[in-house]
Amino acid sequence: MKVGLYLRVSTEDQTTENQGLVLREICETNGWEIFDTYVDHGVSGSKGRDKRPEFKRLIKDMTRRKFQKVMVWDLTVPP
Repeated sequence: MKVGLYLRVSTEDQTTENQGLVLREICETNGWEIFDTYVDHGVSGSKGRDKRPEFKRLIKDMTRRKFQKVMVWDLTVPP
């Protein structure tokens, strides 16, 4: 199975390195092939697609069926 990875941080001083490490490890464990990694730096998640060029590229590749699964990092803080 081919996978697209989407990594994003809200500010330029943050890094997507940890996100990528975890997602690549999951892919390796499951035997999934990474088609491409799409990274938007310094862009709020509330911004539209026009403000997130890599997200826009991911959507285009997804609709062209270049991969079967999208993986993203989700940091959920328990209450």
